[in-house]
Amino acid sequence: MIRHAMRTLCAAALVAAPVALTATPAQALTSCTVNGVPVSGTTVSGTAGSDFISCGPLAPGDTVNGLGGSDYITVSGVVAGTVDGGAGGDTVMANSGTAAGGRVLGGDGGDSLFVGPNAGTVDGGPGAGFCRVASGNPPVNC
Repeated sequence: MIRHAMRTLCAAALVAAPVALTATPAQALTSCTVNGVPVSGTTVSGTAGSDFISCGPLAPGDTVNGLGGSDYITVSGVVAGTVDGGAGGDTVMANSGTAAGGRVLGGDGGDSLFVGPNAGTVDGGPGAGFCRVASGNPPVNC
């Protein structure tokens, strides 16, 4: 009787395990630090003042907003979402580049944007800005 019960439990475990592994994964969140404080979410924002924002890759729909001040924003992976420096003289570094649909925006003010291969949009925004892309789509408003 015990042997039969063990076989039944083992068989049930083998059937249930693949069902548990096929569950839909949760949406990936952008992982960043804002002024040294870990922050995650689909939208990450700085403050009204100058900020240092460092993020991993940005998935489509993820947004990083520098807001006001002279922000320094660095993305250590491909930008498939949006980086917006906001108002002020911002520096944005996205050396891994942008995916199609990805956007790196300087915002208002004299910004410096440094982007790797650009399959998306790099826009310096209003004001005198400097933009450099490694290859791909040329930047605008720079």
